[in-house]
Amino acid sequence: MAVTPPTRGRRGASWTLITPDNHYVSRLPGLRGATLVKLVTPRLTGARFAQYLVDLAPGGALDAADPGHEHFVFLLDGASSSPGGALSTGSFAYWPPGDPPMLETADGARLLWIQRPYEPSPGCAAPARVCGHRDDAAFEQLAVPGLRRRELLPPADPAFDCAMSLLRFSPGAALDRVEIHDEEHGLYVTQGAGRYLLDREELPVQTGDFIYMGPYCPQSFAADEDSGAEYLLYKDAFRTGFATGSVS
Repeated sequence: MAVTPPTRGRRGASWTLITPDNHYVSRLPGLRGATLVKLVTPRLTGARFAQYLVDLAPGGALDAADPGHEHFVFLLDGASSSPGGALSTGSFAYWPPGDPPMLETADGARLLWIQRPYEPSPGCAAPARVCGHRDDAAFEQLAVPGLRRRELLPPADPAFDCAMSLLRFSPGAALDRVEIHDEEHGLYVTQGAGRYLLDREELPVQTGDFIYMGPYCPQSFAADEDSGAEYLLYKDAFRTGFATGSVS
């Protein structure tokens, strides 16, 4: 009788939890000397973006990504170089459509890579390239006790059709409500642990876990009492949801 290996990975009607033991190595053009895990792509009904976990071996590179998409990269570990400058652990970079990402590493790196078709908005030109580091600015204290946020892309600029944020929870801190909203999310736990409410299920999550949340998925989070938690959060922003086209 076959035995199903244990896993915390789960899937609901409007969400998916992927843990490290669920990872399946895949392939994409534009990567050299790399191991790729597809955390979410538009093949998952409702998802309008793709998010990948990429391990670049020494001498590896990301250098032929789709030029018609916008791209965002966050370095979880290691170092790399690009035409915009050197990136180290905690660095991030955004490339608009027509400006595909180019990264290479001498010693190896682990990164999160997000891509999606850019949704133009009337009167707004596509944004320019953005590069930075998580420590370039302080985390903002929010109204929720113990919760701080660091925006990695300009949150008030309607040229951007998505937002990338780091949310940091002190030990025991929790969101103050169950959120239900139009925006979809890609969430990667960068530090710590906690419990995530997804629809009607409350699930343990920890460093290295990924959650996709579709539009209108009931959601909330409480950080572990000892470790606290931090996660990198993607959401679509500043758009009505009617447009589906891209620009190059």
